[in-house]
Amino acid sequence: MQKSLLVASVFALSLTACSQEKTADTTTTAVDTPTAAPAPAPAPAEASAGVERAEAVAPAPAAAALSTQPGPKGTQVALTKARVVGDILNVELQYTLPAASNSNSEFLHTDIDQINYIDDATSRKYNILKDQQGAWMAMPTNSSGKSLDIAARKAGPSIVTLKFPAPPAESPTISLSVPEVGSFDGIAVQR
Repeated sequence: MQKSLLVASVFALSLTACSQEKTADTTTTAVDTPTAAPAPAPAPAEASAGVERAEAVAPAPAAAALSTQPGPKGTQVALTKARVVGDILNVELQYTLPAASNSNSEFLHTDIDQINYIDDATSRKYNILKDQQGAWMAMPTNSSGKSLDIAARKAGPSIVTLKFPAPPAESPTISLSVPEVGSFDGIAVQR
């Protein structure tokens, strides 16, 4: 009986040793692949004292502006995209509040039917497109769908997207007009 118990113990010990060798091999392989670093745990003193840590949230990075204009209520409006895809000109605007502003956010309303662009080569005016249901192809819109509802904040840009008919391929630049912002003149169209 003791002999079989001794054999069983040796067998179990050798299985354990083999198992540990496999774990070591797996661990070595895992070290070779990049992994995300775990988040640091709060110090025990902070947890027991009921102190909450608030991480500072950095503002979202703004895209490089093709042109910038002052907007209503102290906002800055940056035109960040004028790109033709197929037969559609996609325009992106970013509304922000400067850090020196007295307010953390401003809410703006802009009539969509007043936004347009002029093809600089032909002097032809284009309005925002409508979809099959007659809704403006612009975001963010209010519940009526007739105006843009923009929340400009210090924390990061509020993005507005607009879709227009594309200018002819021979037209290298456009001039975009937005109410209370003014005109972004001579903007190069990307194709």
